[in-house]
Amino acid sequence: MSLYIKEIRGAVNSEITNEFASNLGNIIGNFMRHGKKVVVGRDVNASSQMIKRSITAGILAAGVDVIDFGVSPIPAAHYGSDLYDTDVIVTITASHLYPEEIDIKLFSDHDIPLVQRHAEKVPWDNIGQLSYVHDYVDKYINAVLENTKKDLISSMAPKVVIDCANGSAVPFMPEILSKLGSEAILFGCQPTNITARKFAEPTPESISLVSNLVNAVGADMGIAMDNDGDRVVFIDEQGNIIRDQTILGLLAREALIKKPGGTIVSSVAASMSLDEIVKDHGGNLIKAPMDSVLEEIIKNNAAFGGDDAGTYVFPEFQNCFDAIFASVKVLEIVCKHNKTLSTLVNEIPEYPRTVFSVECEHDEKDAILESLRENLGENSEIDTTEGIKVIEEDSFVLVRPSRFEPLLRVYVEAKSSGKLQKLSHEIKKTIEKND
Repeated sequence: MSLYIKEIRGAVNSEITNEFASNLGNIIGNFMRHGKKVVVGRDVNASSQMIKRSITAGILAAGVDVIDFGVSPIPAAHYGSDLYDTDVIVTITASHLYPEEIDIKLFSDHDIPLVQRHAEKVPWDNIGQLSYVHDYVDKYINAVLENTKKDLISSMAPKVVIDCANGSAVPFMPEILSKLGSEAILFGCQPTNITARKFAEPTPESISLVSNLVNAVGADMGIAMDNDGDRVVFIDEQGNIIRDQTILGLLAREALIKKPGGTIVSSVAASMSLDEIVKDHGGNLIKAPMDSVLEEIIKNNAAFGGDDAGTYVFPEFQNCFDAIFASVKVLEIVCKHNKTLSTLVNEIPEYPRTVFSVECEHDEKDAILESLRENLGENSEIDTTEGIKVIEEDSFVLVRPSRFEPLLRVYVEAKSSGKLQKLSHEIKKTIEKND
């Protein structure tokens, strides 16, 4: 499941209208075999609810049944889809970039071309059936607990501050932590319209609040989730925000301890420290384009995978970016090693790193990347897996085009702060010169 992922993003009621959403649902339904079903789910955002209903109507008009999960985090929708023999999932959530935008994500085990020419409606007496279900909630929670060392965590009764961003993970995380015997201090755990928080992902302000709470109550760790349950930020017992790349390295190390020689998948933006960790533990590391990390995890039967934006995949559980399960596994690792989270992350190498964007019109991106490829790294290794990456023994520079915005994303990492500053200045100057 989920070998193919399509994402459509736009402003509600201007770019993504009810008519657009209904037509999209109709197109999805046209490319499915008779008798198949589609699972649909959404976050708590009111506009997500509106667009989900329009997509549902379009699917039903194509004669395909819909299983409505209501408000559901993406990982729970994934896990629950197997209960209903479905091979397509549609989720509608607030965008992580702009509060007026939503993301429509289509997960399927076969490619569904989103073209208009096959969009047809069935006769009135052949329309699909709509079912509302809720049993997937308990089944997902129980599956998380069954795949976790519950007794170990309960015996240590760790204290956790959890921020669910008032999102779709609210019915899941507090209950899971309670059943694990963890003392949970809840923040942002009231389901409400996401516009009350303005953004659908952890912000510096919300993370700072979690950090302060961790210090105030003496918690063992803090967890800040996004609105749809596929991204997460961790805070150690001292209130320090932990880098996504450091958590990625920690989880990769644990996966290779459990499965020696296994494959780890991340993106081309992965830290040099991940190379070192995987090599030290005899594993195989695959670096994929950012949009293909999940596909490569499935294709290579990986032991673990993840990406820079706080997204982690545990294939032994399910092939999906799952912030809920990732939160539980990090808690389990703390209890397993009987060490503080700060001690554990200090065992993972961290190198000076910066990420920034440079304005670039969409039609100029290819030309600038080609110019960079010709002029950079005469004595360096060049990787063109995505954008252009210039690799040296103690550093790398990655420049990749943004899919949705007129920007080039730049990732710079070096083993010294001096070289990081030098490379950052040089690459910014080079891009602006070629622009």
